[in-house]
Parts: sequence; structure tokens; C-alpha cells
Amino acid sequence: MLLQRIPASCVQIVVSYKFVHCLLDILSAKDSHLYKSAQHCLQETVNWCENDDERRAAVVIALQQSSNGKFDNISRTRTIRKLVSKFVTKAGCLLFGQKLTGLFLEGTPTQLNESSLDKSLTEEEVEMLSVGVTSVGEDIENLSEEAKDSDDVLRSWIVDSLYNLSKNTALDPAAKFPLQKEILKFLTVQGLFTASLGIEVTSFELLEKLKWPKKPASARVRRLCIEHMQHLLVDAQNFMISHKHTELNESMQHEVSPLESNDLGAYMMCFLGTLQNIPSVFLFWPLSKDDEDTFNKLHSAEAQLFRAACKGESNLSKVQAMRFLLIQLLLEIPLRPGEICETAAELLICCNKAFGNVIELVESSDDENETPALIDVLVDALLSLLPHSPAPVRAAVEQVFKCFCDSITESGLMNMLRIVKKDLKPARHKPAVVEDSDEEDPIDIEESGSDDEVEESENDENTDDILEQDSKAKTSLTVDKKIRKETGDSGGAEDSESDFDDDAMFRMDAHLVQMLKEKKNAGGSDTAQTQLKNFKLRVLSLLEWYLQRNSSKPLVLTVYSYLLQAFVNSSSIEGNEQFADRLGVIIQRKICKAKEYPKGPEVDLSLLQDLFEKVLKLASRSKAKKVQSLSQICAFWLLKVIHGNSNETELKKVSEVFLKSLEDFFVNKKCRLKGGFLKEVFRRHPWVGILSFGMLIEKCRNARSEFLQFEALFLMDTLVRPWLGKSTEVPSDKDSSHHLQFLKVHLPSLSELVQHFLQKPAKKASHRSEARQFCMRILKALSLLKLERSFAKLLKHSSCESQLGDLFRPYKNLVELS
Repeated sequence: MLLQRIPASCVQIVVSYKFVHCLLDILSAKDSHLYKSAQHCLQETVNWCENDDERRAAVVIALQQSSNGKFDNISRTRTIRKLVSKFVTKAGCLLFGQKLTGLFLEGTPTQLNESSLDKSLTEEEVEMLSVGVTSVGEDIENLSEEAKDSDDVLRSWIVDSLYNLSKNTALDPAAKFPLQKEILKFLTVQGLFTASLGIEVTSFELLEKLKWPKKPASARVRRLCIEHMQHLLVDAQNFMISHKHTELNESMQHEVSPLESNDLGAYMMCFLGTLQNIPSVFLFWPLSKDDEDTFNKLHSAEAQLFRAACKGESNLSKVQAMRFLLIQLLLEIPLRPGEICETAAELLICCNKAFGNVIELVESSDDENETPALIDVLVDALLSLLPHSPAPVRAAVEQVFKCFCDSITESGLMNMLRIVKKDLKPARHKPAVVEDSDEEDPIDIEESGSDDEVEESENDENTDDILEQDSKAKTSLTVDKKIRKETGDSGGAEDSESDFDDDAMFRMDAHLVQMLKEKKNAGGSDTAQTQLKNFKLRVLSLLEWYLQRNSSKPLVLTVYSYLLQAFVNSSSIEGNEQFADRLGVIIQRKICKAKEYPKGPEVDLSLLQDLFEKVLKLASRSKAKKVQSLSQICAFWLLKVIHGNSNETELKKVSEVFLKSLEDFFVNKKCRLKGGFLKEVFRRHPWVGILSFGMLIEKCRNARSEFLQFEALFLMDTLVRPWLGKSTEVPSDKDSSHHLQFLKVHLPSLSELVQHFLQKPAKKASHRSEARQFCMRILKALSLLKLERSFAKLLKHSSCESQLGDLFRPYKNLVELS
């Protein structure tokens, strides 16, 4: 009844500090007698403020202020999160934002009166001193540290809530932009600056007062403000890239002030410059001379680029992407002192070359002929930002790369590919190289040994494990003996621990410290491996975008070669499954299944042939199923590229390469190629199987097993079946002449093959049926091509008539007539 009558301004009186703590004490323990009553009270409070923005903001502030920003955690509810999610209007979000900033400046209520605290401590100190306790000073320090941590928790929650408020998807862009500006101003003031005179400064240029809390924010909270500034600018950049940002395109048609534009990045930089010009306001973060110089240059370059964007330059997307990257680097300088200067200098050089002299730089004395290309310098600078930069900087790097990747050179691409291929851990089984090849493009293959070799390797591994365990046991025993020797312990007495003196214990501690150091160093290698893997994944994201935009360029073949090698290597290393899967997805979707493929006179046909030969050996020798599957997909793609860039002579060379693998399939027991893969090759690219037709006829009769004989039959059937078409109509003249010449060459061997299948039927019923169907298709193809008479002379029709019936009668009549 009381809640229904009080105004929002009186919420702090009702929801007081003691009331909230009483509520939390009850809600934190479900077995409390008043638990249900406390739940009911809290629910009534929520219901009272649920539909009123002012009440809701007052209740949230009161609950969080009295609980140091941990009401949901302590009460084990979602009350605060539920109430905050109800702010969906422009007025409500602005009101809640003002309440949050006011709470940040005001701070938590004084939980313990300083004067009373001093008095109580004095009395307690006397009492404790009377019993010999002298740790009062330590208790005071602990209380101050605890209060500081509480302030940080509350202020961190305020900063997080403001950023989440700026991401409110319920607001339309026109309503969200003023809210984002206010939040960005607050984060800039509290994160970057401090005042030398008091806690309030008036800016006559901005016509507003700038305030800081009485108790200065900690460096941790300021760092959080800067990080949320970076994330907020990423959101603004993504919105500018989207098609929804029509206001920006309109504003870019004429000169506008950054404070009046709809560009959040330009607004922030202009606001930052205004604060720097106020004499009593200065940066909180101490900067070295180099960092300060870089800070100012980045600020000036961004302003020049914004003016260039306002003039409607043709490369607007590049200008905007580079602007936001410079802003992100400027905000990184306080967080990472001394680490940004070199990369920022390279980016400023790239800006001068790409967009004109946006900033005055000291010219290098090197010859212009030795100056590297713009895109190479840019790629190196972008790559240097990927390993240790936070997500907002990496997002800005990706946007810049997207805008410039169309002009990337081979050297820049090679730098990226070397990173992807690099690894710190060796493979479990070192792959055997197929053949001598260039160091830049090796595709290694893991040879599958015989069963004896596999068994022997397993025994070796078991032996290694046993030896390793013995070695560890011996090392442990040696250390133990050494300790016992130094401590004088013989190990025979049960109360030997009592014989340890202080020196012996210190020596034992030294041994333990050494063991811990070794363990820490071992863990460091894992950390380095994880960092490298993350770096490689980030570079892969850039390569994925390059492939999406440039799938028809010849450089794609180089990218394919490196990515496939990295995939093979990572598949044989434990812990690299995520990286290997990512590589496999990129190779399949962005290369093999792309709408376009490399073509043109710049495509190296000898490289294509070499890559095709290696991928076939990879598919036939690798024991990993993922590697087998991907190598087969790559083989199909390479055949498509080869067919689109080669003449008949070159296609014949490729067919000869495939013929070797086909021979290996029938002869070598180690070959892991599957008949389904070979049939698919013949179905997609019949020109590959033409050269192998004679060998297939031979394998149908004398392969080492019936299974392989019928695998050869299925491959031949895949070649012949398309010649029949979907009807009995005669094929076109061009196709007919080509097939006629081909079948005339193999007519004698075909006749022998038909008689072989009919006279020596297979053991399996399914194979006998397939053989009969194949013979019928051969006869049908010959009749369509007018080769019945020539074929009939070669047949012994006694066995054929009984097996083929009516289909053979035309051939029998031709023989009788002749």
C-alpha cells in the first residue's frame, strides 16, 4: 500500500541501504524463514515500477547502490537484468543513462562513518593491545582495499550498463544516435581525462559542464571505459557500412562539422580535441614523448581523412575504414604504451600514399626505387596488429583489409601464408615428402605402412612410454636420494621427518622451486602454441575474405597450395582440430565451391599439373579420413581449372598423370583410393578416362580380384553410359564421329571382353547382372554408331545368343549375310 502512493523521488527513502541489506540477507539463503516474504516484497516492488521509466530507474539505482552493484549475484535473482531490459524508448534510455552517470559521480553511500570508524578502531585498538594484538593497521588497510574493490564493482557495472544501453536494438537509428553521443562523451571524460582544479570544469566551446567523481576512478575502471569506447565505435562503423545509414551519405555531400555529423567516430575525435584544449583538463594516462607524438599525429590524420570523406572522394570506403582504424589505435596508446608507435607510423605512411599528404612525416633517405609497394607495407602493418590487439582493433583491421585486398601483391600474400603454415609443435608422424619440390610449395603425404610396420610402430610407442615412465621414476628417485643425502636422512627411520633441520628444509624448498619453474616453462610453450593458433585463425579470416573477392585470380593457386599443406600438417598434430576444420571449410567453400576459378594466360599449367599429381598421391596414401575427403574435393576442383585453361596436348599430359594413379589403384595394396571417387572423376571429366579405356578393358579380365575387375567394369560403364543418351536417337555428328573413332580402336578388345563376361560368369549374382547390363549397353552403343557389322565379325555368337537373346539377333543376321 505504501509503494502505490509514494513518488519516484522517495524511492531512496523506502528502498534504503538497511532495507536492501536485510532483503539480501534473506534472499541469499533459501532455508530462511522469511524467504517467501522477501520474494513477495521484491516482486511487489518490481510490479510497482515495471511500467514507469522513472520509477524503474530509481529502483534499479537504489538496489545497485546499496549492494555495490551485486544485487543479482547476492540475491540469486535476475531482477536488475529484467528491469534494465524494460528501457526501450528514447526518453527512458536517456533518463536511465542520466541516473547511471549520476550514480557514477556520486558513488556508493558511506557504509561506515569515518569518524565513528576511527573511534571504534581506537577503542578496539586499546582492547587488542591489552591482549598483545598489534595488527590494527593491517585491518585498516584491508578495509580500505575492500571499499576500493566495492567501488570498482559498482562503477564497472555502471560502465557496462551504459554500453549495453547504447546497443539497444529496440531503438531506431535516429533515436539511438543522441544516446550513443552522450554515452561516448561520458566514457571519454571518465576514461581518458582528469581535472587539475576540482571535480568540475566548464567548457565554453561545448556549452556544458564536465564532472568527475569526488573519489577518482581507478585505472581498472578507466581502462574499462576505453574498451567500451572501442566497442561502441565498432558498432558505429558496422552501422555505417550497412545500407541503413542513408543519413551519412547525405551528410557527406557537403562540408559539415564533426560535432554536427552523424559520424560517431568524428564526433568523438572532435570532442577529445576540445577537451585537450582546456587548460585545466589533461590526460590521466602518462604518455612518453613518442606515444604523445603518435597520439597527436593520429588525431590530426583522422581529421584530415574526415575532411576528405566530406568532399565525396571516390574511395570513400577506404577512407572511412582507415579513419576508424586510426581512432582505434589512438585509444590503444594509453592501454599499451610503447607498442603502437611503429605500426602507427607505417599506417600514416600508407595514408599519405593512398589519400595524399594527410600528415607531415619525416621523409626517409632511402632511394625511391627501394621503397616497397604501398599494399605490402599496409599488409605488414595490419598483420602486426593481429596477435595481441583486442577485438575492436582486429575488427577495424579486417575492414581495412577488405577495402584494400583487391590490390594485394604476391609478396604480401606470401607473408600471410607463411604465418598460416608456421607451427611450433612437430607432427606426431613426420610426413614423407612425395618428391623433391620447391620449399615454397611442398605438399607432404603421410605414407601408410604395412600391417607389420604399424604393429612395430605401436610397439615402439609403448616402449617409449615405458622408457619415459622409467626415466621419470629414476629422476624422482634421484632427486629423492639427493634430498635425503643433503638432509642426512637414511630413510630407514619412521620419524625421519623430525631429523630435518632448517638448512635441509630450505634445500628441499630449492628443489621444489626448480621443479615448479620447469613445469611453468613447459606450460609456457602451450601458451605460445595457443597464441600462434589464434594468430593463424585471425590471418585465415583475412585470407577468407581475399578468396571471396578474388577467386578468379591465379594467386588463388598459391593460396590453395599453402592452405592444403597447413591442413595436412595440422591434421597430424594433437590439439589442432579447430584450426584444421577451419582450413577445411575455407578450402571447400571459398576455393573448390566458388563460382569462379583461376583462369587466363597467367595461370601456370605446369604448377597445375604438379598440384594435381600431389593431391592424387595425397588421396591415395593418407590414412586420415578428413585429408582423404578434402584431397578428393581438391582433385575435382583442379581438374575443372585444368580443363578451363588447357589445350588438348596439355589435357593429355594430365590424363597420363591420372593414369598412373589408376594403375596404382589396381596394383598397389597400399592405395587408399575408392572406386566411387574414380567414377565421379570419369562422370565429371570424361576426357580424363579416354586415355585409360584400354587399360580398364585389360583390368576387367586380369585384375588380381573379382572386386577390382568389376571396379574396372563400373569405370568403363561410367564412360560409355553418356554416349547412349536418354533415348535411342542418334547422337550429333560431332559426338558420333568422336565416339566412332574411339570405339573403332578398341573394337577387338571390346569383343573379347564381352565374350569373357558371357563365357566366364562372375561368382556373385550382382556382378553377373552388372556384366550382362554392360554388354547390352555396349551393343546398344555400337548399333547407334553403325558399328554392328564390324563388331559382329569379331564375336563368337554361340555363347552371346544364349546370354543376350533378342538383343544379339541383329548381329547374328549380319554375320550370316556376310
